[in-house]
Amino acid sequence: MRRKSRFFGTYVPAGGWLHRTPVLAKLGAVAAISIVVLALRNPIFDACLFAVLVACGLTSRLRLGQVLSPLRAIWIFVALIIAFHLIFTDAAQAVAMVSKLIVCVQAAGLLMLTSSIGQLLEAFAVLVRPLRFLGIDAERVALTAALTVRSIPFMAQLVGQSADAARARGLERSIRARSMPVVLGAVKFAQDTGRALDARGLGD
Repeated sequence: MRRKSRFFGTYVPAGGWLHRTPVLAKLGAVAAISIVVLALRNPIFDACLFAVLVACGLTSRLRLGQVLSPLRAIWIFVALIIAFHLIFTDAAQAVAMVSKLIVCVQAAGLLMLTSSIGQLLEAFAVLVRPLRFLGIDAERVALTAALTVRSIPFMAQLVGQSADAARARGLERSIRARSMPVVLGAVKFAQDTGRALDARGLGD
C-alpha cells in the first residue's frame, strides 16, 4: 500500500480503526503514553506497552514493516544513547532510556501513520483556537505546527541515510560528508513543501 504523501509525512490510508479514531483522541493518547513511560522506570512495562502499540498498528491494517518504520529513523540515536550510558552509567540506565524512547517514538509514529495532513491541521486548529482572542492567526499556527511534526521523521531519516552513505564511502568521520546531504535534502524538502502549499493556495 502506498503512502499518501511524499512531502507531508508517512500517512498510510489503510482504513483501519486507528485511522477512524479522532486525531485529538490519538494526540491525547500519545501525550498520556509519553507521560506514563517517562514517569515510570520499568523497561518491562515499556516492552509490554510497545507490544500493545504494535498490535494496535497491525489490527489497523498496517503491515509490520509500516508499523515499525518510525523506529528505523532513530537507530543512530538509540546507538548513541546506549554507548553513552554504557560508558558513563550502566546497562540498566541504557535499557531504561532506550525503552522509553522507543515507546514514545512508536506511539507518535502510529499517529503519523494513521492521520492525514488534513486531519492534523483540523486537530491543531482546534487546539490553538483560543489564540484567536489574542489576535493570532490560529490557522497559520496550526499549519506551522503540523508541518513541523511531519518534518521530524523525514529529517531523522535523512540523517540516517546520510550517515549510511558516508560510511559506505569510508567517510564516516567526515563531518562534511555526513552533513552536506542533510542540508541539501532539507532545502529540497522545504522547496517541495513550499510548492505543495502554493498549489493548495496556502503559500501566502
